[in-house]
Amino acid sequence: MYQEQRLEKILQLLEKKEELSSKDMIDYFKVSRDTIRRDFSILTKEGKVKRTHGGIVKINQEHQILSFEERVRMFSDAKIHIAKIAETFIKDNGTYFLDVSTTVLKLAQLVDKKATIYSHSLDNAIMLSNNSNIRFNLLGGQFFKKNRFYYSLNEAELLKNISFDVAFIGAAGLHNGEISFEDQEDAFLKQLVLQNAKTKILVAEESKFNQAATYTIGTINDFDYFITDKALKKEKTEFLSSSVRLIY
Repeated sequence: MYQEQRLEKILQLLEKKEELSSKDMIDYFKVSRDTIRRDFSILTKEGKVKRTHGGIVKINQEHQILSFEERVRMFSDAKIHIAKIAETFIKDNGTYFLDVSTTVLKLAQLVDKKATIYSHSLDNAIMLSNNSNIRFNLLGGQFFKKNRFYYSLNEAELLKNISFDVAFIGAAGLHNGEISFEDQEDAFLKQLVLQNAKTKILVAEESKFNQAATYTIGTINDFDYFITDKALKKEKTEFLSSSVRLIY
């Protein structure tokens, strides 16, 4: 069993039991203690579980609101790798859209060019607020606490008149090559952005192919670039057409 499959199974088991011990998982998967320790560490870094003495417990995602500092600490090696590649697409005096995404938040931390940036992300606003090189525009409206973004129809409509040099879009899920998100308002705003973006860049970890959310905005083939953290297995590359450039 591949690591990504094991991680998904651990989360499924956690949904049923709400607490798992290292010993139980070692016996269940027939793997070493070090392997389970690494699996638990990855899930903890991604904010999906909480470590306990000897195991992990389920986090109630509906009620957990992470502080800005906690979200910054969630940057995994994979997210950092993707963000560093994405940053090379930002040039001086360009106009960009940065999505709501921990990976894109890392990109915001890395930006050092003079640029105009739009976003509906509270965390991107905090990250860029002290960057003197950036002319930052926060799209306001109702605040969605779980995924930490703002939305209003009036603000979203403004996007129809803005031409973005590059739009950087994350993904909650990439199951069967379809890009999906948890919130309908968030998905609608991204669709407006993509209509006026000269270059469309999808940034997401390879593991997102194992996840799916409720609202889709299209497929990977609607993008010019797909930046991910590792080479894709054959069954996943079949979701990409030749028009999409894969970078990892």
